[in-house]
Amino acid sequence: MEKRLYIGNISFKATEENIRVLFAEIGEVVSINFGTDARTGKPKGFAFVVMASDGEAQKAIEALNGTLLLGRPLSVSEANTQEPRERRDLDTDSGRKPGK
Repeated sequence: MEKRLYIGNISFKATEENIRVLFAEIGEVVSINFGTDARTGKPKGFAFVVMASDGEAQKAIEALNGTLLLGRPLSVSEANTQEPRERRDLDTDSGRKPGK
């Protein structure tokens, strides 16, 4: 069964391909969701990686947590299930008074 991992503290210079290559050394990477800012498209320093099995995911956590990638130690853990949130529209006034 597939397992989703959270990878934190990723260098802003890292690419999705850097992450894919690193995790593919451990096992089959099903997908990667690389966190980027919606407005700028710049990396946010985290990603979610889906490994093909629970065993491969556990091996990735054990082998890669704390591993340096482009000078920063990665934080690798099992991803928590996110509760659905209300979408915030970035283009609307959020109730603030003008000039504040």
